[in-house]
Amino acid sequence: MLPGFSSKNNYHHEIGGGGGAKNPKSKKYFHNDDGDNEFNEILLQYNLERMNEEQQQQYDFSHCDAHRDTYPFASSLSKDTDAFFDNNTSSSYDGDDDGDDGEDSSNSNDVVEIHICTYQINTSCCIPFLEYLMTVTDEKDGKKVFEFPKFDYISSKRKSAEKQAEEHILKMLVSPKERADGTNGTNSTNGTNDDHHVVKFRGIFKHTLHADSKKSAKPSVCIYLLFQKYFKKPKYAPKLSKREQMWWVLTSEIVNFKKVMYMDIRPEITDLFIRNPEIMRLYDCKGRPLETPTVCYFGDEYQKIKYLAFFGLLKAPVKSSFGPFYVATNFLSSMKYACYTHNQQPFELYGGEKITSGKHGKYKEGGVLRMILFLGKMKIFLKDGEPDNSQISQELAKTDKTVERFLSLRDSNGNWTQEYDTAYKGLHFASINDDVAVNPVEWFFKDYNHSLVISYHNIDTADIPDKFDVDYASYKLK
Repeated sequence: MLPGFSSKNNYHHEIGGGGGAKNPKSKKYFHNDDGDNEFNEILLQYNLERMNEEQQQQYDFSHCDAHRDTYPFASSLSKDTDAFFDNNTSSSYDGDDDGDDGEDSSNSNDVVEIHICTYQINTSCCIPFLEYLMTVTDEKDGKKVFEFPKFDYISSKRKSAEKQAEEHILKMLVSPKERADGTNGTNSTNGTNDDHHVVKFRGIFKHTLHADSKKSAKPSVCIYLLFQKYFKKPKYAPKLSKREQMWWVLTSEIVNFKKVMYMDIRPEITDLFIRNPEIMRLYDCKGRPLETPTVCYFGDEYQKIKYLAFFGLLKAPVKSSFGPFYVATNFLSSMKYACYTHNQQPFELYGGEKITSGKHGKYKEGGVLRMILFLGKMKIFLKDGEPDNSQISQELAKTDKTVERFLSLRDSNGNWTQEYDTAYKGLHFASINDDVAVNPVEWFFKDYNHSLVISYHNIDTADIPDKFDVDYASYKLK
């Protein structure tokens, strides 16, 4: 888990006057003061989003300092782009020199590359979280790699580097449909374009690449122009295909997994976040760090995934490993359920339409949900732990050898929910009758409000094995 602690069980305060009155009419909301330019943007977003009753009770804004920054990293950056670009970028930087441990490792021979780092604070879930806008680049070997978009600065007295970068972002944010209609997205007033995108310049900083992340023909110094995009809650999770050039990426994907699904993130980006952990931290208005969510997945036949993307996850069956609660897994484990039936047998609908091909239940169309999950207080189940003595597990073990071998990775009565928010078990294997039984990675969570679907995808099943192979990992999006 990334820095931060669970906020779910720690915030039970009313947004009201002294004494914590529960009358909704007595609740106070922060409003922007025209004379207060340092007003905390995230509080304004919460007000505009009109949080529901349950969300309001989780955060105590009644004694907040309106000047406290939810994302203090951005407010600490220099905003003087003109002075920066007018001088030699490799030697004149006088702002935060993140990543070189206080030493100025730059020199006149440094190769400098300029990037735009755009973030948004997503408030769709019970706790806000950060997302970064990244673009997909096709490598020579055919692989797709995520990186921050590059920016070619042109020295001009009419447009500052900040303004040029802002216009570049707004063009990127225009949807393909608007491009087809001739909308260029650059008619901005106070950072707003025709699609009602709002961005704000937050500062400029330099990152000197670590020796391990440097490669030939790569820059030794990266300059980042940091922008905040104001978050607009989507009506539903978007469908993303392999043709999408822009993705909102989680910090857990950048740092923990170093991938978005199966696509790599450039090592220098991961190095940037590891050496500057403040980039991925949000704080409440009392200065306490908020939990950073992990990324997880849920796979099934594509038409069902489309349904779940709009209407939400269903609870697991009563006989499941950790009881009738919500479940998600990692990307590769989700492919077992996204591309094959649960029993590895052909399946057809009531009308006779076959949704599988071959003899081993391979779906014609596979699908997966990409989700965030706030883990909170998590119980980890180990293979050498105590066997589950619940009646459900004991009865299943009599007829299912796989259940028998993995009894320590079960809690069918859901006793874990008494003290924990989440239950986790890792990937395990067992040899049964000359075959290998696989127990996949799984997170079970009891509160659906601690999760959020952020995108859904169609998996290309044409070239994958007809029978599920745990060693196969070359899954691709359509």
